[in-house]
Amino acid sequence: MAIENIKIKELTVSLSGVIPVAAYENLRPGFSITAEPKDGQNPEEIIAELQQYLHAVFENESNRGKADLIDKQYANIRFREKDGKKYPSVTSILGWDKDWHITDDELRQYASRGTIMDTMITDFLVSNEWIDPTQFPSLREEVSVLMSGSLMLTWEQCSHKAFMAIYRKKIEAEKFHGTVFNDEALYSGEWDILGNYDGVRSVMDIKHGQFDMRQLAAYAICEKDIEQL
Repeated sequence: MAIENIKIKELTVSLSGVIPVAAYENLRPGFSITAEPKDGQNPEEIIAELQQYLHAVFENESNRGKADLIDKQYANIRFREKDGKKYPSVTSILGWDKDWHITDDELRQYASRGTIMDTMITDFLVSNEWIDPTQFPSLREEVSVLMSGSLMLTWEQCSHKAFMAIYRKKIEAEKFHGTVFNDEALYSGEWDILGNYDGVRSVMDIKHGQFDMRQLAAYAICEKDIEQL
């Protein structure tokens, strides 16, 4: 349809719909946008562009509504946000139905040791020296949690030094702690190490307990040229 001999001062496009899955029953968002055409611009092209923009806004709102519902129903699902969209973390997705048979205090102790080990190993890969965690100002709280904890956990109980004595020469770390977002599958995550292992492009994770290779596989999909986990 062509519009001729008409001076158009502004064009307004609206979009509304129903999102059946949201935290508060059905969500009914509505959006409207107005644009002032410039000389020579095709009104139909302007309308198409505005419609495309509103559809993207509506899709973001749909994503947010579903994420809010999940957040409300499952308190253990953690999200990261990018460009208005909420992405559940890979760790939360893989462990959403796990029943932790330990107290919050015990979980905090394990988490503190994990933070300590992560910092120690990351620092070692840079300096090739083991630094006592009590020397890191950023670890004071974690060290205190372990030293006063009921589980009597220590970093020396872990096998990090023995592991590095065997495998350190094979690890070429380029980057530490990178965040990834998968726009197609809508998940997010944070890998520990990106680099080469034994000459092969790899994404690596620092673990001191059980691990799930699906977590690393999800990260690898988001990075280029990863050949090994």
